[in-house]
Amino acid sequence: MQNIGLMMTYNEEDIIEETMESHKKYFDKILVLDGSTDKTPEILQSYNNVVYYLRDEQIFPKRKVTDGSRQFLLEEAQKRYGYDGWFSLLHGDEIFVDNPNEITVKAEKQGADIVNWHMLNFFLHTSQKENYDDFAPLNERLKYFNPGGLEIRQFKNKKGIFFKLDQIARVLPYGLKNKPLWDYPIIRHYPERSIRQKLNRPTNGFKSDNPNIFEKKDIEKIKDTLFKDTLDPKNLQTRIYNGSFHEFEPGKRPSFIKQWLDWRHYKEVDWGVAGLLIPSKHMEYRKRIFR
Repeated sequence: MQNIGLMMTYNEEDIIEETMESHKKYFDKILVLDGSTDKTPEILQSYNNVVYYLRDEQIFPKRKVTDGSRQFLLEEAQKRYGYDGWFSLLHGDEIFVDNPNEITVKAEKQGADIVNWHMLNFFLHTSQKENYDDFAPLNERLKYFNPGGLEIRQFKNKKGIFFKLDQIARVLPYGLKNKPLWDYPIIRHYPERSIRQKLNRPTNGFKSDNPNIFEKKDIEKIKDTLFKDTLDPKNLQTRIYNGSFHEFEPGKRPSFIKQWLDWRHYKEVDWGVAGLLIPSKHMEYRKRIFR
């Protein structure tokens, strides 16, 4: 069963090679929309599994790229490869921990249309500031993470699905049933990862008309913003990766119901009326560092 990667990138030079080395294990077909001004294009086009490479300016000479711009990749992929299998949404700062091909097989058997992936958001901790090496390998440089939210990263390929070109903050195309897989596979997400990233890329991930606020003379200012105790105050746990993701680990996750109930342990969630039905033991906050 084919699993086609749809990838959007912008100035990911500091991480893209490590990301692509991971992606090449799973994807033999990746279509890319790129707006980079650094060495990201050169790196991407060196990989044989990048079968289609499109520049932002080729489709939107006078318009900003949005989440809906994936429509151009979707159309090209379906024209080339038909309507079978699945699509995976790839990002320059995300690396799959679960095997995405095995996950699509599982989703297919369950009759799912979409797969929510659990983001494990890695960041630079304040304890690392004094001995930090900006050029150390990713897995040596970033060991602290917050269990974060869910993001759709896979959806079923079928006729009639489409992205609206002005679509913002929605990565899922229209025309799907929104029937999710009953599991939360995991992704290593590196939203804030290096001084080089801060010098080279706006925080929103898309090309910006505004100049970057940082210059090389501002290294100390960058360090003051880059090293943190937690990536987001809404995250309730900071963990140190020690070779296992424990209850998130592929093959070791509990039932889907327990995964859902345990969500309150990791991130503040407004359950609404449903919160009245959830046992109190699942509503306790556990804000501490796990080693």
